[in-house]
Amino acid sequence: MSIQENDALAARVGELLLAREARVAVAESTAGGLISARLISVSGASKWFDRGLVAYTMPSKSDTLGVSIEFLREHGTVTPAGVTAIAESVRERTGADYVIAESGMAGPTKGRTSRPIGGVSFAVAGPDGTISEELQLEGSRVAIMEQIAEHALEMLVAALDSGA
Repeated sequence: MSIQENDALAARVGELLLAREARVAVAESTAGGLISARLISVSGASKWFDRGLVAYTMPSKSDTLGVSIEFLREHGTVTPAGVTAIAESVRERTGADYVIAESGMAGPTKGRTSRPIGGVSFAVAGPDGTISEELQLEGSRVAIMEQIAEHALEMLVAALDSGA
């Protein structure tokens, strides 16, 4: 789903964050800013949206998101361990109550990893810990980017609904 008026899922994130008097930050790679764009499309987002960070290369993930290149090389960036470290680092650095992070392979050109095109890892870091997930998505590059944004928001809603 691309950016549109009346994004119900993004609005739900905002409602849940407002109810908790909490703020969210986003650490994006493959989605390229779509998660943040969907969130800030909601009127009043300044009450609960802290920031969105897009870091695409390994050096930028280290510099911008605060995870060492050595850790990312050892564990990978498109892994639960990699995105968990990113989410937790961004949460610590920003003071946001919640952070959603993602990293994946949108294709169609295969990167330098053994991860298949469409492979994506997600993490949500919150006051009660961090949860991570892996998905294998299909479609064009843009379709995968849109699916990443959709799943990230769904994952954040689930975490907020559960009180995590």
